[in-house]
Amino acid sequence: MNGEPLPRDHGYPCRVILPGHAGCRQCKWVHKMILSDKESNKCWQQKSYRHFAPDINFEKDLATWPPERLDQAPISQMMPVQSFICNPPQNTILGGKNADSVAVKGVAWSGGGREIQRVDVSIDGGKTWTAAELYKPIKQKWNHHWAWTQFYQTIKLPEEIQKRLKNGEKVSLDLCSKALNSDFNVQPERMVPVIDCNSSGI
Repeated sequence: MNGEPLPRDHGYPCRVILPGHAGCRQCKWVHKMILSDKESNKCWQQKSYRHFAPDINFEKDLATWPPERLDQAPISQMMPVQSFICNPPQNTILGGKNADSVAVKGVAWSGGGREIQRVDVSIDGGKTWTAAELYKPIKQKWNHHWAWTQFYQTIKLPEEIQKRLKNGEKVSLDLCSKALNSDFNVQPERMVPVIDCNSSGI
């Protein structure tokens, strides 16, 4: 991994790699392979990494197994489109008395090898959005987009915020991003409705 022998906690001596699929499906410490027409009955396949409805609570609804409506909790196989801001880091305090803009950088990725085609960024918690510039250093084939897509944008600060900064006031910015993939799947604009979308934290 990264030019070095595979570390034990990452699956040494052998790990299955399935580009575009969720990491939970990329088995570690492989010692044998079985071809079967049925899915595995192991707990990692049957109980873990399922997408439950927002109103399902781990302690209340999943303490006994199986739950009433397991059919409403599909097994995770491919991850959704996602992005996050790397710079500035979360809770950063920036000096900006004469600042008129803020530079935002991050990465985006989508499961199933889907291409990231746009990333929108916001400095006001998603009230307004602007498209970021994309940087794709690796040329990838159709539906074989396994690598992260980098994005960056310099966003102009509203006049009111610039005035407050010049007066020496402290202002707070709520930076966020949302990516769009080649299937036109897009991240939610806000985390509130989906932050507890499942009991596995996916």
